[in-house]
Amino acid sequence: MKRAVVVLLLLIANILFASSRVTPPDTAPGKLLQEWLAAYNAADAAALRQFAEQRYTLEARGERSAEEIAEAQMQGRQTTGGLDLVRVESSSPVELAVIVRAKSAFPRMNRLSLKVSEADPSLLVERKSVVVPPSSEELDNRKAPAEFAKEIDAKFGGLAQKDEFSGAALIARDGQTIWQQAYGFQDREKQVPANLETRFRLGSMNKMFTSVAIAQLVEAGKLKFKDTLRTALPDYPNKEIAQQITIEQLLTHTSGLGDIFGPGFFEKKDSIREHKDYLPLFVDKPLQFEPGARFSYSNAGFIVLGLVIEKFSGQSYYEYVKQHIFDPAGMTATGSTPLPEEAENLAIGYTRERSGKAAPNTTSLPWRGMAAGGGESNVGDLLRFANALRGYKFLSRETTELITSGKVGDQPGNSSKYAYGFADRNANGRRTVGHSGGAPGMNGSLNILWDEGYTVIVLANVDPTVAQDAAEFIADRLPAAARVARQ
Repeated sequence: MKRAVVVLLLLIANILFASSRVTPPDTAPGKLLQEWLAAYNAADAAALRQFAEQRYTLEARGERSAEEIAEAQMQGRQTTGGLDLVRVESSSPVELAVIVRAKSAFPRMNRLSLKVSEADPSLLVERKSVVVPPSSEELDNRKAPAEFAKEIDAKFGGLAQKDEFSGAALIARDGQTIWQQAYGFQDREKQVPANLETRFRLGSMNKMFTSVAIAQLVEAGKLKFKDTLRTALPDYPNKEIAQQITIEQLLTHTSGLGDIFGPGFFEKKDSIREHKDYLPLFVDKPLQFEPGARFSYSNAGFIVLGLVIEKFSGQSYYEYVKQHIFDPAGMTATGSTPLPEEAENLAIGYTRERSGKAAPNTTSLPWRGMAAGGGESNVGDLLRFANALRGYKFLSRETTELITSGKVGDQPGNSSKYAYGFADRNANGRRTVGHSGGAPGMNGSLNILWDEGYTVIVLANVDPTVAQDAAEFIADRLPAAARVARQ
């Protein structure tokens, strides 16, 4: 009798579980979502490539091949561990918007939007993915700091054991560290453990330093944010484009300039030694859109800002940021060490090959970091930077507010807006200022909870987006703190 009751209860539980699972609607975009999710969650590269070949229109692919789309999605799959469908937000015969959650230790939620062709509903004409903050219900049970620290330590430790994370993380309150820990190896071949002094490559996090440097030159009266590039750099090789672009548009990724990374970069990277050496990679290319029309992330724009800093300061970019940013903040472990020199305690980056094996990322590195990214630092130095920024040691309060306040949305519906070299994120009423960075074998994120006094930093020598995901997960779930009076 007891056994029959147990079996009956299990059957009821299975029925309830099955009925509670969210499934895509029985529409053309719903069927495409189901097909894509099956391939993605199975980590089936061939199926993802076939989906991109057969289901994406040329419009949906953009300039990417089916192989490139599948490869990017497989890289994302390594970090997310797959996706769960949380809810359907809107549905029509040709459009679908759903919320999906990663299955990783630090799960992000994304709004995935699909639009199919009205002429042929088996084809996607648009696919967008936007990170969304966790719901307020998910944040209702925030834990005390000590208990929360144990939880995130266990998460990082578990990822390190599975060879999915190596790096360092730090949480500070009112400028003082309240928790920090390092995990994994900074050098796997030599079995050197990562430690709290380990320097990690920053990727695009350098853009914050570039923004502060430009703002300092503005405060010194040497240039204006509204100046055109032609005014700032009369010798810029493309006069027509220089006349259309402003310093502000370079800072907000709205200039229309493109990227520096691509086949041309990898062919010439070992001969690129100065910021001006990057110009041939993009200077003669047409603008992607009319300046100011929209946001499009542009490393080329920040290379140009590096040239602006050099012109108006009379110093190299590296000399300027050291003298005016790193030294005043006490940042002794931050810089852009040229190859083949090795900065002390610098982690080797490891990227996953198609075989799944982690390999050093050295062949993809530029000769030296630059104004767009690629330098190195550690968690302690980035806390010093955050404290100096938040304490108005670099700039006046008015200018600091200007460069850190969001100006343009990178995608509709995103909780983050881009400022001048900083991201300004507002999730469930909690404001976070900072920047992330990522490239093969490097990932990091600085999150300053501007009104509450918290700072969260995660740096890693593995592929994106594990450090970004972890930093946002922590920042969103820290216990609410009293508002910090602005000085």
